Amino acid sequence: MRKFLIAIAALACSCALPPKPPPPAAPAGPVTAPAGPYQGYEVISSQVEIRAYRDGPMAQLGHNHLITSNALTGTIQLREPQQDSRFTLELPLASLVVDDPAARSVAGPDFAKPVPQADREATQRNMLGAALLDAARQPVLRLTLESLEGAPPDYLAHIRIGIRGEERIIAVPLSVRIDGDMLHVHASVKLHHADLGLTPFSVGLGALRVRDDLDVDCRLEAKRRPD
Repeated sequence: MRKFLIAIAALACSCALPPKPPPPAAPAGPVTAPAGPYQGYEVISSQVEIRAYRDGPMAQLGHNHLITSNALTGTIQLREPQQDSRFTLELPLASLVVDDPAARSVAGPDFAKPVPQADREATQRNMLGAALLDAARQPVLRLTLESLEGAPPDYLAHIRIGIRGEERIIAVPLSVRIDGDMLHVHASVKLHHADLGLTPFSVGLGALRVRDDLDVDCRLEAKRRPD
């Protein structure tokens, strides 16, 4: 039976201070897929959603933020055994949309409070700026598969993520379904700022701050390539 795995990692919310000194570097050099037959897939549609939450005694003065994108692209090599499968994914940071009103309207009560346009624009500038994602230096978030555990339909993928000119490895659970020539993947993970080398924003000695955890959800479809 065909097996595959893929994953998505996440980004941090738009409200954060400059990053902490990085932890020990991830193992040098991404794993290279072995030579041999494989089935190639191309990502044709995607939906990425990141939820960041306000916190602290004065949390009512801030907003929960919903960050979305449908611009995740990449290729997948589905191999046997499954541990030899590989993928490369890219997400342009400029594609991230902060607090889209239509997306917030269906995101549940935590995101029912409207966010003024001026606040959305300011949050996006902060998110892409040098203090956080530093999109000017590295405009694309890169994801590659390091290793894979599990069996259909549930897996745990160890993903190398390139962000802010650094690389880190995170673990991402996901579910996978193959339907004819289509590959359907759902990844959902709770990350912490430290996983990406970031420090949650805090003012007033913590009276208003961003919660440390981020909820990241990704769905994608990939189509088998004729070759």
